[in-house]
Amino acid sequence: MAKTPEAHAKDRILDAAETVFAERGFEGASLRNIVREAGVNLATVYYYFHSKEGLMAAVFQRRFEPLRQEHREHLQQLETVARGKPLAIERILEAMLNPPLRLASTDTKHKRSVVRLMGRIVSEPNPQTQQLLRSQHLHIREAYLAAMRRSVPHLPESDLQWRFEFVWGALAFVLCNPGKLETMTGGRCNPADTQEVLRQMVTFFSAGFRAPASARSKR
Repeated sequence: MAKTPEAHAKDRILDAAETVFAERGFEGASLRNIVREAGVNLATVYYYFHSKEGLMAAVFQRRFEPLRQEHREHLQQLETVARGKPLAIERILEAMLNPPLRLASTDTKHKRSVVRLMGRIVSEPNPQTQQLLRSQHLHIREAYLAAMRRSVPHLPESDLQWRFEFVWGALAFVLCNPGKLETMTGGRCNPADTQEVLRQMVTFFSAGFRAPASARSKR
């Protein structure tokens, strides 16, 4: 079915918003930047999305809902096969990291824009963006944390959540500025090789999750 002019206009605005938010972050982006990129007027953006916050929420919904669904399905498949037994921490990490890394490996302008946006959002300190991210991913986050609690029961909750956030932080670093990683390592680490990124991250973080609790947590 052919798209209506309204749908085309909304898509142009959302595409432009993805690009501008990815390049400038939420605070650095302005609606004027976005309307210039989209080739529409400011009134059109307000008509469809009401505000910059509403536009960011629509961008999240359009692009991250498929990733959220994939995360949910991967974990459910693993737990079905495990039949109530704890999952290996490696399998949990692979299910977490594979969808965004696979997206990063698709060499198209659109996909690269989405990947940059993901990295920007995870790493950006803006409280509105972080609140929106938490609200959209709360159920997935809790599902993965629950699986990890069963897999590494020796970890106190604070240690588990520290290590869980380190995983997302490392992923954001790779996604947000892959050229920096390659430059800093003199070309030894190629972030474009997403399978190698996945292997290295799973190896490193699985050992981290199995490490003993911190001395402070044991007190």
